[in-house]
This record gives sequence, C-alpha cells and structure tokens, in this order.
Amino acid sequence: MSESTTAQFETVHFETVAPRPPAPSPVGTLHSDVRSRSWRDPLILGIVAMLISAIGSWIPSKWNDEIATQDAASRTLPQLWQMVQHVDAVHAAYYGFMHFWIIAFGTSDFALRAPSMLAVGVATAGVVVLGRKLGSQRIAICSGIVFMVLPRVTWMGMEARSYATTAAVAVWLTILFVHLIDRQRRAFFALYLVLAIAGVTLNIYIALLVIAHGLVFILARRRIRNFRRMFIGWAVAAALVAVLTLPVTLLATSESAQLPFGRLTLDSTANALLIGQYFIGATPTFLRSVPVPPTSLWSLSAIVLASIGWLGMLAPIVVRRLRHRREDTSLSLVLVAAAWIFVPVLLVIGYSLISTPIYTARYFSFTTPAVALLIGTTIAALSQRRAQTVAALGIFALIATPVYLSQRTPISKNGSDYGQVAAIVAHNAKPGQDIYYGMVTLDSQRHLTEIRDGYPAVLSTLHNVTQIKTGVQDATLWGTYRSLANSAAEVRSSPVLWAVLGHDGQPSPKRGSAEAFIESQGLHLDRIWRGHTTDVLMFSRVPLKAS
Repeated sequence: MSESTTAQFETVHFETVAPRPPAPSPVGTLHSDVRSRSWRDPLILGIVAMLISAIGSWIPSKWNDEIATQDAASRTLPQLWQMVQHVDAVHAAYYGFMHFWIIAFGTSDFALRAPSMLAVGVATAGVVVLGRKLGSQRIAICSGIVFMVLPRVTWMGMEARSYATTAAVAVWLTILFVHLIDRQRRAFFALYLVLAIAGVTLNIYIALLVIAHGLVFILARRRIRNFRRMFIGWAVAAALVAVLTLPVTLLATSESAQLPFGRLTLDSTANALLIGQYFIGATPTFLRSVPVPPTSLWSLSAIVLASIGWLGMLAPIVVRRLRHRREDTSLSLVLVAAAWIFVPVLLVIGYSLISTPIYTARYFSFTTPAVALLIGTTIAALSQRRAQTVAALGIFALIATPVYLSQRTPISKNGSDYGQVAAIVAHNAKPGQDIYYGMVTLDSQRHLTEIRDGYPAVLSTLHNVTQIKTGVQDATLWGTYRSLANSAAEVRSSPVLWAVLGHDGQPSPKRGSAEAFIESQGLHLDRIWRGHTTDVLMFSRVPLKAS
C-alpha cells in the first residue's frame, strides 16, 4: 500500500494548521492508468509499425500494380469512372481515394506508398485493442509487435495498393463485431454495417470476413446473451451489406476473367499458402515464390519464419492450456482469429478447385491481424516473464529481418527495375525522340508502356512509335498498340530510337527479334544497358556514305 493511503500519525499543536489535500483514491488512480494505457499502447505501437513500414519504402522501383494505381488515380473522376466499367472495378473505391491523395501529395514513390504506411499503423493499433479486449495486455502487446514485423505486413505497408487498408478495415470491423455481441447496442450494428459496406466496396474479399463472423456467431451461441435476437440483427446487417454492395460485386465479377489467375498446382499453392501468404510478401524474385530448398538468406529466413509462425498459429487452437479467455467477453480470441484466417482461404481455394482459379496470396493480407493475434497468444503463454517475452519477440523479429531487407532493394517489387530504366532514359534521351516499348516478357500481353505511366515526367516527352490510343482515350489501363512490324514507316523515319525490352530475369540474348527488325530499318545499335528484367537500347541512324 502506498504512503498516500497509509494512516500517518504526527504530533500536532493547537495552532491553526492548513488542511491537507485529500489523498488520491487508489481506485481512481487505477482507472486513470487503465484509461491512459487504453489509448497509449495502441498509439505508440501504431506509430512504430508505421515507421518500420516507411523505412526504405522509397528504394524499390514501382511495379505493374502500383503503376496501375498511379495511372488510374491520376485521371479525372469521369475518366476513372469510364475505366472501372471496363477493368479494375474491384479497386474503384481505392482509386477514388488515391485520386485526391495524389492531388495533395504527388506521385513520388514514397508519397504513393504513404497511405499504406498509415494504414499499417491503424491496423496495428486495432490488433492491440482487439488483443486486449479478447485476451490480455500481454497478448495485446505481443500481437502488436508480431504484426508490425510480419513480412506480409512490412510488404503491404510499402505497396501502393489497398491491401494494408483492407487489413485495417478488417481488424476494426472485428472489434465492432465483438462489441456488438458483448454490449448489444444498436449503435454497434449501425457502425458494423457502415464499415462492412466500406470494406467490401474497397475489396470484395472483406465479404469473406463477414461470413467468418457469422460462423463465430454460431459456434459461440451458448455464451452469447439473447443469441437469437442478436444473430437475427447481425444477419440483417450482413444481408444489407450484400445488397448494397451488389453493384460493385457484379461489376468486379464480370471483370474477373481479365485477372491473371493461374491454374492451381499442389506445389505452387502450398508454397504460396504456407510461406508466401504471410512470411515473404514479395521478394526480389521474378515469380515471387520461395525456392525450396532455399538458395539465399532471405529464402532460408522465410522458411524458418513460416515454420515458427504456423506452429505459433496452430498451438493455441490445438492446445487448450495455451488459450486465454476473458470472462467479461462472450467470444474467444482463438475462435475469432481462427475463423478469420481459415474461412476465407478455404472458401477461395475450394471455389478455385471447383470452378475458376481466383486464389492469390496477397489478397489475403486482410487476415494478417488474426495471424499476429494467434502467434502473440502463443508467445504470451510460453513466456511468462518479461525477459522471456522480449527475447521471444526479438528472435521472431531477427529471423524476419533478412526478408524485410530483401523487400527494400531497388528490384524488390517483382524484380521491377523500372525506376532505373526511367533514370537511364532521362539522363540520355532528348524530348521528342522516338521510343519503342516491347512486351513485359515474351509470353505477356502487357507492353512496357507501364514504365512511362509510372515515371511520366521523363518518358511522356518521347514519341511512342507503336501507340494507337492511350489508356484514357480507350478507357483502359494501358491503351492499345500496333506491332513493331506494323510501325515500320515510323521506325524508318526515326533518327534516334530508344527500345525498352523486357525479359524473364534470365540473361538477355545478344540479339533479339526486335533488335534485328530495328536494324533492318536502317538504324544501328549505339548504346545498351541490360537490367534485371528490362533492357534499354539506343539506336541511331547509320550515316550514309558519300557517293
């Protein structure tokens, strides 16, 4: 007991003595500390997570997906609306937000990725709040730290796409779900409805989280007061979400054939699900998969981290004594987190096997908070002393460090070297000169004009010899183009022609078909730069010999 609450005896004479202020109430002090910690821990960990994602985020070149964000968001709102009726409707809400963000902050690599850094901070704060609500303060802190160093999180925190934002929406939607069950107030139903609609509009995969919430409702029915009334209320809210987001869902579904989903194979799916989904994010490899057996430090790190991570996730599910149950809540943290992780992925993989392949690891970024909560629960249960907890979290972060560093190299984004390409052309080309963009790879349908869209300040000053219409003109992302062979007249009239050619990450051939064709039109190769996945070649007109 503190001195302020212990009776003190002293000799007092009968002269006038100023009254002492009342001693602070221990209960009042405790409540004040709890209120202070209730916002302090989420705020501090959220800021730290944001900084971890921000460090080095400006180093990697932009890649295809990020350039799609930049190109779409840079259009006027009417032009954006025309585009999403043909492609990328699933990202329409995110593009709309980024439209205004770009107006305010520009399109530098850092500025374009900054909203995701902020979203990671918001998501981390949510993990701490949810961990404390369903578990304990120790679980909350452990889960928050695990979340901020998960490779999928450190990747999506520097990715100019909606993945980090959907994770933030998912964790706060789950917080509302827990509150509406425990407090049973209409206000929480209304907030849940609004945030769920916003989340599904942002990314339709959030609808799978709403389904997972329904399963949690059913499995926890014996602990929920007024279960029937509450479940009906939730079902009405879920139905309204489905109805009000139906236009977005139908439009996105109609465009799903445009997405590059590959056929599911056992080895590729296992690699993506067990390692790639949470424990690499993206790496300098062209195919974004982890080589097994490992061929680099980051791949070894990812495999070890995945092994530890899955053990940490599964341990509280199968070992009862590792679980922590709060008696003041109707729901179990393990139940909520397990449904959050497994219901979406099983539904998508099941649909992919039965109907159309739609599984892609990065689309499940919204389940990363649940992963952190389960791993955090295991760490909190196995390390009762503070030193043990710090050591366990430190080891986890240390193992993740090689993957973190691999995400922050110039070619970390799917092997993209577009920033280097733009810098080379900017240093050597003159405005008005001609340029030809080849295909991204030999078997790709995309032109490397996406480099121009990602770095327009330089490359938009050059004349594209094969372009028919820009993306704005035909309401698509990338525009339409004729073949190089059908552009022979423009090539023949060009005094200087730059060629940007893609390859699959393997050593480039000494002389490809595009180079041969250009040389056949009277130009000769003057300079060459061969990059990780992109080559830059400069051709100039061969001077005619004096007759």
